[in-house]
Amino acid sequence: MNSQYNASNRTSSFRSNHEHVQTTLNERNWEWSYLVRKCRNLELEESYDLYMRRLRIGYLSIFIFIQLLVTCTHALVLLTSSDLTYAYVDMITYLVTGVLIWLILSVNFRNELISKHGWLVYASSWLAVSILVLMDIGLNVYHATSNNDILNPIYDAYTLYAIYMFMPIPHVLQPFILGTAVTICYIINYSFVISAKEANQMHSIFNEAIYLSCVNFLGIFFRLMRDIALRTTFLDRRQYVEENLLLRYARDQERSLLLSILPAQIADRLQEDVRNRIERSKQQHHQRPGINHGCSNNSQALRRWRQPDHGTLFIEPHKDVTILYADVVNYTHLTTTLDVKKLVEALHDLFVRFDIASEEHNVLRIKFLGDCYYCVAGLASPNEDHAKCCVDLGLRMIKDIRDVREKRNLNIDMRIGVHSGDVLSGVIGASKWQFDIWSKDVDIANRLEATGATGRVHVSQQTLRLLDGEYFYEDGTEKAREDPVLQKHDIRTFLIKSLRL
Repeated sequence: MNSQYNASNRTSSFRSNHEHVQTTLNERNWEWSYLVRKCRNLELEESYDLYMRRLRIGYLSIFIFIQLLVTCTHALVLLTSSDLTYAYVDMITYLVTGVLIWLILSVNFRNELISKHGWLVYASSWLAVSILVLMDIGLNVYHATSNNDILNPIYDAYTLYAIYMFMPIPHVLQPFILGTAVTICYIINYSFVISAKEANQMHSIFNEAIYLSCVNFLGIFFRLMRDIALRTTFLDRRQYVEENLLLRYARDQERSLLLSILPAQIADRLQEDVRNRIERSKQQHHQRPGINHGCSNNSQALRRWRQPDHGTLFIEPHKDVTILYADVVNYTHLTTTLDVKKLVEALHDLFVRFDIASEEHNVLRIKFLGDCYYCVAGLASPNEDHAKCCVDLGLRMIKDIRDVREKRNLNIDMRIGVHSGDVLSGVIGASKWQFDIWSKDVDIANRLEATGATGRVHVSQQTLRLLDGEYFYEDGTEKAREDPVLQKHDIRTFLIKSLRL
């Protein structure tokens, strides 16, 4: 009981610590400095700047639309004024200002020009904001001096919001400097024009300064929160894309590995069977009442779907194929006289050469057992020249083993048997799958290798008939004529000498 109680406490403590760590990580994901460091550590700052440049162009398009809409609306409102003399001046000023701002900011839409001259982003933003401020303050001064009509500026907060929300100036410091400059301009205008006839000027100026400062702080807060949200989205999107690419790469690697062992049709059936068993396991898992979704149950579910379906057999018949059996001569003597490491290195060198040759001659390697290497042509895909492919591969194997013999100074050679016929191919096994082929023709190919001659390709009459007289040959070995398996199936054998040129 005590041990179970202690184990339960340890589990609870582990979960609590894990949740605390997760909470801390989630909180750090919303820290601006942490996100900036993460982008720099991942060398993504340049990509993020490019991403933000495109977003700022989108924000700028919205601002230009809003500015033209506000300008036109303000001009139409002025037409309803009782004093049209001053209204026409204001209306023309607003329209000219709107067009100028549109022309100045349109420079930012030329990507090639901006990429070469980055300072144009700052210059166009400063110039557009300056024109908007001069228009607002200028009309205020004009009305105050011409007809002694004191008007409050109407675009002060609008200009500050435009700086922080829409202007294409990057980061936070540059917009803050521009916003501070605009705030000082409006405070100066308020000091000399609006507060000139008020008794308590300092109180009014102080109120205006607090109001505009609060707008600036709101703008800075908006910039920071938007940058945090965009950096988080950018990093999450990048992680998603990276994981998706890694998953695709892993799937491609898994598929390539599977196809290096199995023919495509068997591999497709196996993958479909695994997918079906996963779906069935998920359905059973969700249908069970009161199930605990903890780690142990997840592991049990994973082990369940990995268990093969014992009632499913992945067996396919194949007609008109050619089987090749190859065996290293003098291998038993080498195992007793040669160092194990050198023996394994020699076999590795040899079988790598055989695998390369098999791919070149369109022959599927089934497997190798010790010093025995066997393969089949015409199984993975129909091939009229399957017999010729195997014979050519056999001649190439003899050449390769002689190269290895000279290179490593080993007394080895090859004995090869080739036979054409029908086979069954498929996957057997429960915990570990094994692809193999079976039929009497496979046994015949094996006997052709066992009764063959060293350094020669030993073929049956069925295979020779498919070669169309393209090779020189001679009668098979005496051992083959006396072999009971070959006699039982009335197999006549031949030794390939060389290819007819």
